Amino acid sequence: MKTLKLNLLLSALIISLVTFTSCSEDDSDTTPIMLGSSVTVTNTFQSTVFTNGAELDIEDLFQMPAGSLAATANVSTAVEFPNYLLNLYDINIDGNSISLEVVAQANDPTYGDLFRILEADTFDRYYLTFDSAQDVKGFTSSNPSVNLRIDSDNILVVEIGEGYDFNPDQNFEIILN
Repeated sequence: MKTLKLNLLLSALIISLVTFTSCSEDDSDTTPIMLGSSVTVTNTFQSTVFTNGAELDIEDLFQMPAGSLAATANVSTAVEFPNYLLNLYDINIDGNSISLEVVAQANDPTYGDLFRILEADTFDRYYLTFDSAQDVKGFTSSNPSVNLRIDSDNILVVEIGEGYDFNPDQNFEIILN
């Protein structure tokens, strides 16, 4: 009888240790985006007013060579894309979030005349293409005018739309899960 109780106690102890050990490893090592991953950011713009409803690469709107405004960096704890898109945004990506902050000033020669509340049917999209699959399953946004589209395991699209306050010193964060 004592041997049976001892075996049951040992079995329960082993099961508990295995369960708690595996849970703590899973929880601490998993983030939706892997630090060190290479990511390329590109931008498109779509508007019934400016593009007749077509989604155009930003280079087309600025009359620049195709792909010339694309940028690549490795995901880290620092801002990956400072002054992205001709000094418009700082873009920061980490293991759990994506954030954009407007760094252009009110009198900026490129953007000064474009600052406004975005109209209906207007979309400013930032395509984040990773060199490897990421584990983003969902998100929450700090701004109701900002959405995240998960096109695939390695392509995320930050979609800024109607109602966004596109003005200096604006920022938002997308929390990933």
